[in-house]
Amino acid sequence: MDFDRAKDEINERLDPIEVIGQYVRLQKAGGRFKGLCPFHEEKTPSFSVDPASGLWYCFGCSQGGDLFSFVMNREGLEFPEALRMLARRAGVTIESDPLATERRQRRELLERANEIACRRFISHLFDAPEAEHARDYLRQREFSRRAIDRFKIGYALDRWDDLLDVLAEKGINAEIAEEAGLVKRSDRGGHYDTFRNRIMFPIADVSGRVVGFGGRSLDTENPAKYLNSPETPLFRKRRTVYALEVARQAISAEGRALIVEGYTDVISLHQAGIGNTVAGLGTALTARQLQLLGRYADEVVLVYDSDTAGARAALQNLDVVEQAEISASLIVLPENTDPDEFVMEHGADAFGELLDRRISPIEYQLRMIFEQHEDRGPEGAADAARKAVDILLKIEDWPRRDEFVGRAADLWGRGDPGRTDSMARVLKMQLQQRLLEDGGRRRQRRSSPDSTHITELLSKPPAGKLTAETEMLVRALQDPEIARGVVERLEPNDMLTEADATILEALARQLAEQDAIDARALVEGLPEVGGVRRRGVELTVADVPCSQDDEACKAEIEATIRLLRAHRRSGGAAATAPADTVADHDAEIEVEDFEELRREVSEGIDSGKLSPDHPKVQQYKAIVRSLRGSNGRGYFGDTQIRGDASASAESEDSSTPAEGVRDISTNVSKQDRDSHEEPISRGMDYEEPSGPPADDPWAVEDGDPFLDDE
Repeated sequence: MDFDRAKDEINERLDPIEVIGQYVRLQKAGGRFKGLCPFHEEKTPSFSVDPASGLWYCFGCSQGGDLFSFVMNREGLEFPEALRMLARRAGVTIESDPLATERRQRRELLERANEIACRRFISHLFDAPEAEHARDYLRQREFSRRAIDRFKIGYALDRWDDLLDVLAEKGINAEIAEEAGLVKRSDRGGHYDTFRNRIMFPIADVSGRVVGFGGRSLDTENPAKYLNSPETPLFRKRRTVYALEVARQAISAEGRALIVEGYTDVISLHQAGIGNTVAGLGTALTARQLQLLGRYADEVVLVYDSDTAGARAALQNLDVVEQAEISASLIVLPENTDPDEFVMEHGADAFGELLDRRISPIEYQLRMIFEQHEDRGPEGAADAARKAVDILLKIEDWPRRDEFVGRAADLWGRGDPGRTDSMARVLKMQLQQRLLEDGGRRRQRRSSPDSTHITELLSKPPAGKLTAETEMLVRALQDPEIARGVVERLEPNDMLTEADATILEALARQLAEQDAIDARALVEGLPEVGGVRRRGVELTVADVPCSQDDEACKAEIEATIRLLRAHRRSGGAAATAPADTVADHDAEIEVEDFEELRREVSEGIDSGKLSPDHPKVQQYKAIVRSLRGSNGRGYFGDTQIRGDASASAESEDSSTPAEGVRDISTNVSKQDRDSHEEPISRGMDYEEPSGPPADDPWAVEDGDPFLDDE
């Protein structure tokens, strides 16, 4: 049976409420089940499961998906592993192909060989007389018996065939043992143990299955101080993080993972109570390792020794952490210490103080550059500026890059305003020149979960309409009759977001093909890119029951359809800009010109071609200035940010939720109701307006760089 068929059969046999209920305490709430989200800390339930579709969504942290993605996120598994886990539970056989069965059986033999080796090494550490020097080494490191047991530390005897013989006794031949990396082939055709006279550190995957080993030599004459298992079908160094199976719960609780360089560093920090510590298998981090940690953490903190190797590692890892979808920071330890030694000498509290003073890898590199050049006069300043620009250009998010320009100038100035201003001017000039040399081809992207891309600031749809559109799509996914009316009356370009346009197209396609709605199948067919599938999950799991009779419900849908069509015909946000707010040289902006203006401003600012004082930017600012008002985003679960006037008005109404937080049971805020309540209440008698209402401004988030200078 292939994966797709197995997935369908698993969905048919397993009750999502029962499976997810083993991880989350769920309570029935209308047509859904709700509970506290297992993926972030919360006191009020925002995690919701739809039993009909089997989809889940958290309106607090915006994670969602199907039963398989839940198990993948909760257990830290890849899809094939999660599929097999649920298949065993459902009694579904996945592989019937003889070759696939043979591969699975061989993999199981490799896993068994590693488990036998792990138990053998552990038994030697405490039972073998010849392991006394290994026990002495661990005593000197002050490792407790609890830590030794937790990390399954062992010892490989100083023999050529100890493990080879034991594996043979257990039915594991030399060929399998060699494939597992436990033995090597000799020149004479025989085999011998890979690890000899070494402290052994098992390396496990996130589910706790041993996939490889790291061995620390106790032979002072052995040049290979540490020896890791070779790449095997089970062990991929670039995809594996040491001790993640032990640390993942602490990492999830902290929202942060500390990455050190060695096995003993990990164990010492765990023993000191710093349980969110892991290690990369080598100084160079990989995108896959950061992606794996990103399942559990919002931030990684790189902890380096303050030696040449540590500095080199920081420089080596800059590119990969800048490109990863996870925030990164850096701790540089005092000179001549590693994490193990620092914690043993100074304790966990002192390490916590270092953590509080962590810096970004970018700032670390800038510090190194300016420290190397600060005593070299004007030539040194010029060289430092050139090298600093090389670093700054690696930051693709331009507002973040601008912040680091100021930080770099401060580092060079060291309290001298004239020196600081001079470096700031040089850096900006060099950046502008380099960006122009690139031909404006550099495109900005979100470099961390908290970065704000300029294009998003330029394209926020009106909050009230977005809420109405959301409620309409939620009801359409629940009711085929409503869905037919929506797809007949609306086109994809009527939708306020690209994601909703894609969902409308998928809804129309499904109705045309099967004249029914299968929400789970629809969501599975949506693309991952652009958050479209996540939006589909959100709409499916959200519950927006009609509080009135069917006719009133239909009237609300009809009003929303009219509102969206009118919004599209009037040109969207551009049409709400009065002509007298535009720059003098272009007193009347045609509706069709606004999108082009918005694109030019976005790309110009991103590439550095346009400055904030450029006439086109000023023209755009004039339009947006007239549209300032509500900052609501319109998505379920998002906090609505209000101005002082609305906040004070609502404080007089005891029934209004505090601080503008959405009431999940009603899924609509007072602000959003105000923005479209009147046309909905008029129902079928409502006449389409000639343009968007004056009190329905285009939402602009706090921190818009085009508006901060007002």
